Amino acid sequence: MCSSDLGKTVTVYIAGGVGAGLDSYARTLMPYLGKYLPGTPTMVASNMPGAGGVQGMQYLYNIAPKDGTAIGTTNAGPISEPLIGTAKVTYDLGKLRWIGSLVKGDTVCAMWHESPIKSLADAQAREVTISATGATSAPTRTALILNALIHTKFRPIAGYDGGSSLLAVERGEVDGSCVTLTSLRTSRPDWLAQKLFVPIVQVALDPIAEYPEVPRAIALLKTDDERRTLEFLMLPYEFGNPYYLPPGAADEALAAYRAAFDRAMQDKDYLADSEKHRQRPQPRKGADVEALVQRYLATPQPIIDGAMQATDPQEIGRAHV
Repeated sequence: MCSSDLGKTVTVYIAGGVGAGLDSYARTLMPYLGKYLPGTPTMVASNMPGAGGVQGMQYLYNIAPKDGTAIGTTNAGPISEPLIGTAKVTYDLGKLRWIGSLVKGDTVCAMWHESPIKSLADAQAREVTISATGATSAPTRTALILNALIHTKFRPIAGYDGGSSLLAVERGEVDGSCVTLTSLRTSRPDWLAQKLFVPIVQVALDPIAEYPEVPRAIALLKTDDERRTLEFLMLPYEFGNPYYLPPGAADEALAAYRAAFDRAMQDKDYLADSEKHRQRPQPRKGADVEALVQRYLATPQPIIDGAMQATDPQEIGRAHV
């Protein structure tokens, strides 16, 4: 990218549907990213939600131009898929050129305020139902890995979509769910503000500052293998809403995008727009995202196998004592 790019258009391939959280974050950022790129190109969104976002990442990786005029963003699903999915993918996370990410891991397992489950100790003492979108969805995997590692008794109830999953909590059909605070801030901000949805355990690498009293799962683990197992499942969420160029994109383009991303993160107008859209960016720089990707890809196979066994859908309903 250089001054000759003036007037060009950059397409942002969003691996998710229109109106979803990933899409909302991307459309808020796009004008500010373009503002700081050489030539101030026009930024255009192209949504590709197929196969849980895998289609969008595969298109960016294999088909989109590699001249700096195409970038991608995704949710955690396509990040997890190469190591824990069942479908063969045609992209290599290690070859993507990482620009930066917008949010850090902030998953919590939380209970509706009317549930009798008030603490982690309660969830270790009796069965706790949580809503989930599928047998291998993030809420299900989170619940099952906690059952295996810290002896909770979560029972995921799969089959909801994103909206009805939260509605089931509100109606009292389930005790709670395991979700990201990022998604709740945009979809159910009153739940947090009015303390209607009460976290009982944090499932993130870094402490979540607003809930210092809520225990952190990773701090409760006793062995390195246990910590690596939990970390393996958490890492795709630790660089949420990442941005990347396809393999083969020039170093010059990557440097330009990283500089523009970092400047956008400091832009007062962008931060004001984010607040207006109930977003709370917690950015990571491109080099940091790249390091986390390499850390994820370097997970030893026995750790992956252990995580997969612990989160096998057949584990649903089994007691962990």
